[in-house]
Amino acid sequence: MTGQPQEPGPSGVPRWVKVFGIVVVVLLALFAIAQLTGVAGEHGPSRHLPAGASASGGPVSAGQR
Repeated sequence: MTGQPQEPGPSGVPRWVKVFGIVVVVLLALFAIAQLTGVAGEHGPSRHLPAGASASGGPVSAGQR
């Protein structure tokens, strides 16, 4: 059997799956870096409230702090 070319077998994972996996890993890494460094900004429920409003829904007064 030496000297005969071997039949190409299944190469395993298709190239598009590998590329997709690499892209997902890179995007997740960028997201994690942005969160850890603070580049992404502040997040949380109070981010979308108007200025002066508390998480309970009403304006914050000096007696509620």
